[in-house]
Amino acid sequence: EIGLTDSEIKVYLALLETGSAKKGIIVKVAGITSSKIYEVMDKLIEKGLASYVLKGNVRYFNAAPASRIRDYLKEKEEKLKTQEDKLDKILPGLLAMQKAMEKKADAEVYRGWKGMQAVYNNLIESLKKGEDYYIFGASKGSDEKKVRAFYTQFNRKVLQKGLKANIIFNEAARNNIPNAEKTGKVRYISFNTPSETLIYGNKTAIVLLEKEPLIILLHGESIARSFRAYFGIMWKQSKP
Repeated sequence: EIGLTDSEIKVYLALLETGSAKKGIIVKVAGITSSKIYEVMDKLIEKGLASYVLKGNVRYFNAAPASRIRDYLKEKEEKLKTQEDKLDKILPGLLAMQKAMEKKADAEVYRGWKGMQAVYNNLIESLKKGEDYYIFGASKGSDEKKVRAFYTQFNRKVLQKGLKANIIFNEAARNNIPNAEKTGKVRYISFNTPSETLIYGNKTAIVLLEKEPLIILLHGESIARSFRAYFGIMWKQSKP
């Protein structure tokens, strides 16, 4: 198994056999349907195993050197290693989430920006001056301008009440929220998280920042404790 389909293998071998050739010749030698040839060629070109040149507006396809297959496999291996490293980083949180969801707890679902406002206003109202809240996976969301406007207004309330923020942003969201550092401690992670998680008091909110946000608010000290523990793990892996 080298990560190539049967059609890709047939076409690549045909290219090696024919040298520089037009579509019709490759179709005949490879024994695949004419309708599939461009799709297969695009895949081989994407993998660096083929190329083409234009001669009088006609494409002539060529095979990359056979040694390129070794390079392709090495790239696949490196990509897989990167994915495994990312999984290792988020796996503790996924396990914590799984464990938390197994526990009995009340849950509420909020939708839209009014729902966002309701949850974050609850944070402002329920915490006392000097108390901490935690956010990890903070992103630009699907509507960057609305996200920036929402959190800029929220941060003003945080500063007015004297709450202490502990925020881990996705690197792509760096500098998206003006003066976020003024609210407390801020760090960044190099990979994107599937959602934003907010923990305050005995509540945990899973926030999906789509065009119309979706928020799942979980009640329960054990759940909040699990997510705070995961936040601590993420904090150690994050950077200023």
